[in-house]
Amino acid sequence: MTTQVRLNLYERGIVEALVQHFGFSPQGARKLVVDYAEVIRKLGGYDTCYDHAERLVQAKTLNYTASDWLKRIQQMAKDASQDKGIFHLETRLHAHVR
Repeated sequence: MTTQVRLNLYERGIVEALVQHFGFSPQGARKLVVDYAEVIRKLGGYDTCYDHAERLVQAKTLNYTASDWLKRIQQMAKDASQDKGIFHLETRLHAHVR
């Protein structure tokens, strides 16, 4: 018995964009979104459904798995947390008025 994944409104919008703009069947589009659901949820719903659908098509075309994508996201978050910044560019210069 397989568990049915419940897609949220944003994810259903991505399915719709895949069908309307990228030539997927409704079943194929849903499968793609389900396969990458964890990635979609990790990235959040900041971009349009069309933009996210386009990324999923690129990932599928390049055989970039959801697992690979999640590892990359995790690595980027780790790198960002260890970044010390560029002190001389990030400090504020204060003008002193006499």
